[in-house]
Amino acid sequence: MAAHQTPKQQLPKIPPSQLVLPEVTPVTRLLYKRRQQFEADEALVAAKQQHATQEVAFRAREEALKRRDLELQESLLRFTRFLQENDAKRAKAARRATEEARLRAEREAEIVQLQGEAEACCAERERMQAALQRIVKYQHYCQSVVEAGDTGFQEVDDILARHATLRAANTDLRQQQAACGTEAERVRGQTAAYAKAKASELLDLNNRLAALKKQAEATAAEAAALEAAAEYGRRAAADRQLELSQVLATAANLYRRCLQRSRVARAKHEASPLAQLEAVAHFLGDLRVALMAAEAGP
Repeated sequence: MAAHQTPKQQLPKIPPSQLVLPEVTPVTRLLYKRRQQFEADEALVAAKQQHATQEVAFRAREEALKRRDLELQESLLRFTRFLQENDAKRAKAARRATEEARLRAEREAEIVQLQGEAEACCAERERMQAALQRIVKYQHYCQSVVEAGDTGFQEVDDILARHATLRAANTDLRQQQAACGTEAERVRGQTAAYAKAKASELLDLNNRLAALKKQAEATAAEAAALEAAAEYGRRAAADRQLELSQVLATAANLYRRCLQRSRVARAKHEASPLAQLEAVAHFLGDLRVALMAAEAGP
């Protein structure tokens, strides 16, 4: 504490140029060192105070920044919720607009349909009124017929009942006629189909008959050709047989004549034509030799 109280006294300031002189005493140097230490302590205290002040300011600023950050986060959250609510409202409005457009289209289509039905009803009413105007005269006529009393009808309903009965009978007759016509068409179709089938069958039979006729004609021609060939064979065989008989007769005749004129002993009843012709050949050879010898005489 004494060290800190001593610098509080007004110490004389000694210029630094005087400290290097030989006459500067150690006490003066000590005072100078203490003064430097005092100034350093004051500077340190001032720096600490400034640092403390800056730290307080920084903490206050930090707190302010934190509060600002929290406020910004809250503002961001509120803005996000606002955007989400606006998106939800916009989507809801879009859905509502789409639904209203659909409902409007449905209502417009329903209006168009109802207008068409109204027009159809008006047209039907006009048609019914026109039909009623046409029927009124028939009603008057039926009433006059009933009032005349000559037809046996007591009321108009009797005439209508009779008309309904006759109309039902006419309808039944028409149905029967249609059924008969349908049956007739069916029978006509069956008849046509049967006639067509029979005509096709007859055509097939005619074709088959024509083919059989052609086959019979071909067979007859082949049989005639075979018969002609057989006849030609028989005639050729007969001619060959005749020629053979003539040859055999000629050979036998020549053999007999050779036997009559030849002096060579041979069998009188030689049956083999080849042997007979061979004997005739030998006789002719002998005769030729004799003639040549006679011509060549003395």
